[in-house]
Amino acid sequence: MDEFSKKDELGSRIKKRDVKAFHELYRTSFRPLQHYAMRYLYDWKEAEDIVQEAFLSLWSHPERYDEKQSVSYYLLGIVKNKCMNYLRNLDIQYKHQDKIIEAMLFSNIEDPEIDEDIHERLNRILELLPDKQREVVLLHIVEKKKIKEIAEQMDIAETTVKTHFKRAMTILRNNLKFILFGI
Repeated sequence: MDEFSKKDELGSRIKKRDVKAFHELYRTSFRPLQHYAMRYLYDWKEAEDIVQEAFLSLWSHPERYDEKQSVSYYLLGIVKNKCMNYLRNLDIQYKHQDKIIEAMLFSNIEDPEIDEDIHERLNRILELLPDKQREVVLLHIVEKKKIKEIAEQMDIAETTVKTHFKRAMTILRNNLKFILFGI
């Protein structure tokens, strides 16, 4: 019996709640599925969690599994969908973090009553930025200038302005985790 036939047979048994079949599938498929998830996530622990969730989903809802489909492909589909959802949520988190950072930068300039510790830390982080990145961030966020205006003012390409802004936001996001997440 080849590997796929064996797994298809395991799928049929799992659908009937056979614990031994589930353990066998888990034992033989967990690591390959984790490697598959790593293609999307580049985070071994998160890949492990997603594969765990996929197996939990299979065991908790065997009625969703169609025996005509290979159980391996079924699990691959669950893992891929969970990876895509995870990445989509990360993207949303980054966008929200960027808005929080923008608000902090703007309030830092406008509101002298902002918590002194946060004010001090934010200024230190701004000082860490290379001059061009800091200038782009302040022009774009504080002065509300458009990318095109900044490019003209600094006499650089718009793509360069975007690159400076993106890199600066990454540095700010990484250094402001303690404020954003209480880390």
